[in-house]
Amino acid sequence: MGIKKTVKKSQEYSESIIDTVREPLIVLDQDLRVVTVSRSFYEFFKVKPEETMGQLIYDLGNKQWDIPRLRELLETILPQEAAFDNYEVEHNFATIGRRVMLLNARQIQRVLGKERVILLAIEDITERKEIEAGLEKTRKELEVIKKTADEASEFAESVINTVREPLISLDQNLRVVTVSRSFYEFFKVKPEETVGQLIYDLGNKQWDIPRLRELLETILPQEAAFDNYEVEHNFATIGRRVMLLNARQIQRVLGKERVILLAIEDITERKEIEAGLKKAHEELTELATELERAARVKSEFLANMSHELRTPLNSINGFSEVLYDETFGPLNVKQRQYVNNVLTSGKHLLLLINQILDMAKVEAGKMKLTLSSLPTESLLNELTMLVADMVTKKKIEMLIEIAEDLPDIEADELKVKEIMYNLLSNAVKFTPEGGNIGIRAKKAGSEIEIVVWDTGVGIAAENMGKIFEGFFRVDTPYSRVTEGTGLGLPLSKKLVELHGGKLSVESEGLNKGTLVRFTLPVVSRMVV
Repeated sequence: MGIKKTVKKSQEYSESIIDTVREPLIVLDQDLRVVTVSRSFYEFFKVKPEETMGQLIYDLGNKQWDIPRLRELLETILPQEAAFDNYEVEHNFATIGRRVMLLNARQIQRVLGKERVILLAIEDITERKEIEAGLEKTRKELEVIKKTADEASEFAESVINTVREPLISLDQNLRVVTVSRSFYEFFKVKPEETVGQLIYDLGNKQWDIPRLRELLETILPQEAAFDNYEVEHNFATIGRRVMLLNARQIQRVLGKERVILLAIEDITERKEIEAGLKKAHEELTELATELERAARVKSEFLANMSHELRTPLNSINGFSEVLYDETFGPLNVKQRQYVNNVLTSGKHLLLLINQILDMAKVEAGKMKLTLSSLPTESLLNELTMLVADMVTKKKIEMLIEIAEDLPDIEADELKVKEIMYNLLSNAVKFTPEGGNIGIRAKKAGSEIEIVVWDTGVGIAAENMGKIFEGFFRVDTPYSRVTEGTGLGLPLSKKLVELHGGKLSVESEGLNKGTLVRFTLPVVSRMVV
């Protein structure tokens, strides 16, 4: 009767160990059917006890566990070897996705040599594989610390030897009973300095940690189990470490002795990564706020500057026009030309100021569109007439291809005219005498696609990334720098996007022409 109770208590001890370890653990009988499964196995693989216990391992999860590599381990390797560690299995599970696992397996005698069971400890290394890609594993398997003659005790010690995380068991006086090999390796201690010692005295009293005392002396006497208890401490041998502890207080033999199991997970690096990410996020948020503030200040400055400059410039242009009209006669030809130059430069500067003001409004989010239904075909024809004189003077040809029955667009008339005038005038300016420019328009889904093209100087490959930068201009034999502002193309792109459309530029290189493609939304019509 005493032996049965001892076996029963030892089995309970073994099952408590299985339930305490943080990694999934499964026990199979000699027919490969499930005998025992750790709680972590259910949680990690999203399965229920009634779908697991007594089942053939290959049938688990609607046959998700019918894995060729697992069959090889259980049916080929283990019959030849009683223990096998670090066996890697990669598999796509329907419930939890692709996983890479390391299996530790033990085939041991369970009862009087008549039955053998298989222990499988499973470590999920998917994230480590993805992050550390190719690095060697930093943990090694546990080794057997001690064995007892009792089969159930051997089973319990085999579990301790199988798990990969540091594990320590204490007696009711908080002295060390058993320690896993990974504990010695991780904390740089030796067995002769550990077993039988008060836990607080380990490592020359490095383990006298207030948070650990609270767990062992205050929490566990009230609760038999406690998980994810965080302890941070500076060890003299291994430095600062942050650990998560899982603790179990269980009865070991005949109710006369109680032991405490502590499973330790080192999360120092994860905490450092999380802290680094948090700091980086805070710095990025601060930087974004500063950039937003700087952009707002810049936009407000440009807007105020544009307003201040536009008033006197309008006066200069007005008086220049009056002076130009009054400078008649052969003796005033030079003066008339000078006045004309002033007037031309003044108009160019006024255009630049207006575009700067528009750009500032767009970047500050203050540009307001006055949307209305606009007839596409007549609008495009009107715009081509605006550049007709420019085309004629430069002796180039303009080709117009506008599809029939185009629907109306929903847009701001003044802004659309500004976009089209910028693109058409650019095409004229950068096309040499005898060349061609053109405009095409067609419906594309719920949008109108408009293309403005030319056979002009094109864009060098090294300049393609700069064309939407403000004030970027290229002087060519066919156009003077004073003819453009360098803001027409970037402003047109922003205005198109403000309408909900897209604008792109294509060029095969110098002297191979340019094509600008953009879209504008069609008027939405409700079906009655």
